[in-house]
Amino acid sequence: MINVLVLGDCSSNGINVLAQQIIGTDKGFIEYNIAWDIKNHKSIVRWYLDSTKGKREKNSFDNIVRTAHEYLKKKEIQKAWPALLDNKFNITNLSKEGATAYGYYRRLYKYEIKHGRPDLIILTDHHPSHPWQRINIDGHKYFLEKNYDKRRPVFQVNPLLKASAEVQELAFNKAKHTTLNDLNKKRNVRIMNWFYDYLVNGKYKFIKVKFYEAFAQFNHNDVVDCSDLFNRYRVLPRGEDCKIKNEVQHDIAKRVQEKILQLTI
Repeated sequence: MINVLVLGDCSSNGINVLAQQIIGTDKGFIEYNIAWDIKNHKSIVRWYLDSTKGKREKNSFDNIVRTAHEYLKKKEIQKAWPALLDNKFNITNLSKEGATAYGYYRRLYKYEIKHGRPDLIILTDHHPSHPWQRINIDGHKYFLEKNYDKRRPVFQVNPLLKASAEVQELAFNKAKHTTLNDLNKKRNVRIMNWFYDYLVNGKYKFIKVKFYEAFAQFNHNDVVDCSDLFNRYRVLPRGEDCKIKNEVQHDIAKRVQEKILQLTI
């Protein structure tokens, strides 16, 4: 079995591909992701309860929202294009919304501790606007990829994160600073340069998949260019047509699969 690690952002983790099932077939447009809008939380819980009826363990009211969101993420990953690749591959998809190259490095590091070096890495670019934060407090180091949106200028604790409220607020303030001062792209270009060199110098076997126009490393002839498919479902300035996104998952998988077949693993 060939062990394949996927490092990507929301273009690779299937986010929103189930949105029409959850909030109705007449609502194709989703901003950010379906869970970002609080008004969708009841629909997510209702969908979870219907989907797991007769199969789930009893949950307390206190954790039903968390459980529903975790179930949604699991099902989205199963619908994302990496899951559609040849079943001879043992795919580990560590893509997440808001991901950055620094986050890629940390996920690769943790993967290798548990599983050893992957036979192949599928490396995608990510949106250059994503913020990331390193927090040092009380002798502990934390890494977060916390977003900032001007329409939600007041900090709120995310109960789905393991980090404490204090750490989350520090990360939120850093995200606010880098976003309002247009620093995210510059920081992301620098870290992507570093991570790409890390993979090359470490002689990792990897292929590159492009969705955005952000990093020089993804402008070469050896890239799997899926930016045209991304542009089909992208809705500016920060949304997606979830119906089209769901439809193109097979097209993305086909292109990536063809690239893998050219390799000797």
